[in-house]
Amino acid sequence: MTKEFLAALDQIQHEKGIPKEEIISLIEHAVSKCLVKVYPLSDRYKVTLDRETGHIVAWGLKSAVKKVEDPRKEILLSAARAIDPKAAEGDDIEIPLEVDEIARIASQTIKKVITQRIREYEKISVYKKYKEMENRIVSGRVFRFIGRKAIFDFGDAEAVLPAEEQIPKQFLRSNSFVKTLILRVEGNEKKCDIILSRSHPEFLKQLLADEVPEIKEGVVEIIKAVRYPGIRSKVLVKSLKDHVDPVGTCVGVRGSRIKTIISELGGERIDLVDASKSPAAIVASSLSPARVEPSAVKINKTKKQAVVTIDPSQRGQALGQGGFNINLASELTGMDIDIEDGAPPGLGAGATAPNTDEITPELTVAPVAPPADDKEKE
Repeated sequence: MTKEFLAALDQIQHEKGIPKEEIISLIEHAVSKCLVKVYPLSDRYKVTLDRETGHIVAWGLKSAVKKVEDPRKEILLSAARAIDPKAAEGDDIEIPLEVDEIARIASQTIKKVITQRIREYEKISVYKKYKEMENRIVSGRVFRFIGRKAIFDFGDAEAVLPAEEQIPKQFLRSNSFVKTLILRVEGNEKKCDIILSRSHPEFLKQLLADEVPEIKEGVVEIIKAVRYPGIRSKVLVKSLKDHVDPVGTCVGVRGSRIKTIISELGGERIDLVDASKSPAAIVASSLSPARVEPSAVKINKTKKQAVVTIDPSQRGQALGQGGFNINLASELTGMDIDIEDGAPPGLGAGATAPNTDEITPELTVAPVAPPADDKEKE
């Protein structure tokens, strides 16, 4: 061992983050264990790596006794006093080992110890790093596929995007870089599995936070997000400043902000609902793309139920294919929503709701939805 060896330990500390003193302690412990196995002098050894020179010195340890019964563990008191004149019965006596013998054993052990510790430390670092990144968005390369599962390469770790966490009908390609949410990190510091998602509501919330500075600044708050991945999502947003419109802020000028997110989600429609409005207005808005007036919503707060009187022409859009739209609305508002056919309040008998493209911002954000295949997906 030399100063060059100590310099190598400094480099490992710098590059891998493993404290130099920790590696030295591991080396000392490993060499002492190795000496027990291969060197017959004693069954206990003390090993020290000189922090200045890089040299290793070692001693066999034996108890000083008046009568030796086990030569590997004991040494005559008279022989012990030849090494240490102050030795007393029961003292541990340090018997120096030959330098060449120590060097031979140490050289065989040190490389293995350092390599193993680096691997262990890298696993710990990876676990801690990605555990702290849960519910955050990362971009990674699609490395390979196992069945319908996509395996991502993040450089220092691999992660899995299960089929059920993918957006339906959105196909991934090998070697493409894709944004995903780190949904959870399972396992422990020795072995961990990084699970990704693109279908979880948190993915949408984080995309919004990345695209809308006012969210990260605390001006606009996302209260809740619900999704039918690849088809439609609904987001309840709230402004913490009176002069800021949370819906318009998230949409951006001419839909610039929301369109970026829609593109990332493969055309998924996004309905933004202003949480500062009345409960009736929130329920009405949550049923977008159906046109519903707040006055058509009757709420029972005790039972958490809402009855909505809706023009028959809007019923299909309010329900959505298979009922997904009303289910999303119920999930977003926390209410059981029932729809009744009829003329909304304010319209005469037999009248129908006006067919106008002017929809108030607090009810829906129609401009953000791409035009293709809307009816088919509803």
